[in-house]
Amino acid sequence: MSMNDKISETAIAIASLRALSNYETDVTVQSHDGLAELFLPEDRQTALRTLSSRENIKQHIPKGMYEYVIARTKYFDSVFVEAIQHPIEQIVLLGAGYDSRSYRFHPLLTTTRIFEVDMKPTQDHKLVCLRKNNIDIHPNISFIPMNFETDDPIRMLGQYGYDNGKQTLFLWEGVTFYLSHDTVTVMLRRLKDHSGVGSRVCFDFQTIQHERDLIQTGLPDEVIKFGIASGKIVNFVQDHQYRVVEHITAGDMERRFLMLQHGELFGRIMPMMNFLLIEHE
Repeated sequence: MSMNDKISETAIAIASLRALSNYETDVTVQSHDGLAELFLPEDRQTALRTLSSRENIKQHIPKGMYEYVIARTKYFDSVFVEAIQHPIEQIVLLGAGYDSRSYRFHPLLTTTRIFEVDMKPTQDHKLVCLRKNNIDIHPNISFIPMNFETDDPIRMLGQYGYDNGKQTLFLWEGVTFYLSHDTVTVMLRRLKDHSGVGSRVCFDFQTIQHERDLIQTGLPDEVIKFGIASGKIVNFVQDHQYRVVEHITAGDMERRFLMLQHGELFGRIMPMMNFLLIEHE
């Protein structure tokens, strides 16, 4: 069974880390994603409710991953909130997984259309969890099932009312890692060619020197395939006719999101991890 035929193990794992962070005593490193826990299997929800279980979970998290998910959640939250307060006309969540921003920030939504795109099994499970817990789904939100390796994203979006001419924010969180280099480059070109002037793409990625530098997940169905060569990030962006709005390195993440209230660093992030916010003109 391929990853396109079942709920993403990675999406569940990331939701687990977001939920875990809400139990941190220092508010600085809480993800403030109060909905993440709702998407978890019952045994994982139960494990979060005692300190000893939470500490045991932390012992089994790959080094730097927990800290990275906290920082990424906070950064992508800030980009999302800024966009809906603007307000931008459209937001597309490419590989939405158990992203809860459309529900956590529901009171801020006015005219922005939101399109949640992901593999059907994960998306179906997410909807079941939202409805089971009576989470309000804003009428501006559309759910689009898609296989990123085989489906045409623009055609799929168009079927659900996406407008090629409108200014759009594309959030591509935790997805590029699992796509081939060709798939990523084609997607970036397609997004640019089918969105309004000033549209932005926010995504995370790892830097590499050689293919062997790619992170090993240990999951046969979710293999890391994509990275950008160190020192060539700006060139990569410009080659696809975008400009860099913001580039966040691992060090930036630590300083912005992981400094505790008393000044101590909560933890380190693997140095190859990056966020990019890019814009086409």
